[in-house]
Amino acid sequence: MSLPIEYNHFSLHASEKTKRQRQHKAQLLLLRSGELNIRLGKTLFKLNQSQSIWLPHDCLYSIESITASQIDVLTFSARVTASLPTTLRQCPVSPLLPVLCDELITIDQASSAAQHLFQVCLDQAHKLTEHH
Repeated sequence: MSLPIEYNHFSLHASEKTKRQRQHKAQLLLLRSGELNIRLGKTLFKLNQSQSIWLPHDCLYSIESITASQIDVLTFSARVTASLPTTLRQCPVSPLLPVLCDELITIDQASSAAQHLFQVCLDQAHKLTEHH
């Protein structure tokens, strides 16, 4: 069975901003390099290299890069997030997550190998967000 998890990687130039957007799926953003500001309403969260942030379902946010930034995004459907947080939170990055993302870049995301990697990503997301 295919897990309803997606992986994307994107880059932002220094001082680039995204439009405010509402994501209907939960997301784990991993900042691989650079510095970002994430704005939620009037609250501003600063993210530095090798930090991550959990954005719950229906979170309205925008991103502003302070420096050129590389971002990995794991997107989780509501079907797999029942025991994951329902509120925004900054989390430490597990050393395994960047390695998993590096592998996901190179393979077909519909393959059974990718589904195994997505399961490990889900396990890591549970681990990152527990006990907070």
